[in-house]
Amino acid sequence: MASPTLIALLSSSAAISLIAMAVIFRSWWKNRLLTSFLYVLAIACFAGMAWDMLLDQVYMPFRSWSLHISGEMIWMSNLLLAFLLVGGFIFWYFAVLYSQYETLPPRSNVIAFLAGAALLAELEVESWSALFPLVIEAIAFGAFILEIIRYGKRVSGLGHHDNESQIHLHFSGFLVWLMAGPLGVILGNTPGVPSWIGDLWPIPYGLGLLMVAYSVAVNPQMLILSEARPLDLLILDKTGNLIIAQRFEDYPQSVDSELMGSALSGILSLMQDMLASKKELERIDHGDVKIIIEHGVLTTFILVATLETPSLRQSLRNLCMEFEANYRNQLVEDTSLVSAYDDFKNRTEHVLR
Repeated sequence: MASPTLIALLSSSAAISLIAMAVIFRSWWKNRLLTSFLYVLAIACFAGMAWDMLLDQVYMPFRSWSLHISGEMIWMSNLLLAFLLVGGFIFWYFAVLYSQYETLPPRSNVIAFLAGAALLAELEVESWSALFPLVIEAIAFGAFILEIIRYGKRVSGLGHHDNESQIHLHFSGFLVWLMAGPLGVILGNTPGVPSWIGDLWPIPYGLGLLMVAYSVAVNPQMLILSEARPLDLLILDKTGNLIIAQRFEDYPQSVDSELMGSALSGILSLMQDMLASKKELERIDHGDVKIIIEHGVLTTFILVATLETPSLRQSLRNLCMEFEANYRNQLVEDTSLVSAYDDFKNRTEHVLR
């Protein structure tokens, strides 16, 4: 049985994990994006890890649960801990990447390989190879910390967010939370390091998780921060008529929204006729801006943005489906009554901004 202090720390981290999971699940429920779902999976793994370690200290049947394979005894608590830790790390890392990039950078393959190698090393660890997983985990955590710092600098340095203090709190929480890994996983298993140092990991874990949970609870969109900024949204009906033109912010060399909608309608028709496959155009890279195109059954959504990210693309797709579901009758009968769609502009402002 562990000391009462350690049990208290583990209990608090397990309880905070459940609170954070509820907050992050609420954020995912509001936007239904892949990135926020990856965060849900990550926090579910970390919550499972916290409860695994707590039960391992206070519940003897769980502590003595084991598997016997080829004469070897494997403790289930250790097996679950390894899978939950690596799984949470991978889901969290890719959630951060999908918040930033159109396509994943090559370094993501290296981190995924290191995580897999760390899991294999933990499962097959012997006395002579005890340091191997620690070295691999140290490299992986170091790379992830640099990724979080790079991500935070890219987002907070843009100056277009309304609440910089919340952004700083959010990323500070990420970094404090991440410190639990090197403290508990690496220092806690390094020979010669006092065991009580490794037992302190629930402190940064709980504190960082509370900071992240608070920022997301105040603003559910805080979970996905990106340097991608929407500039213009144009919605065309299937005949190419502009039914909604919404400008989010002015930008250099911007033109009138109605003129842009008419021009893009003609370009889309021309490009579809020119393509031998007859596939619909999905994007136009204009250099300074990206034009993201989402085709629905009754409409075509065109978003002019500074960058295309998977989250922005999925948000546009969700808006397209929501718009067609809510205004199907108007779209089928008469799209000329533009004022009928004014309420939807508030919805797009909430989702895309």
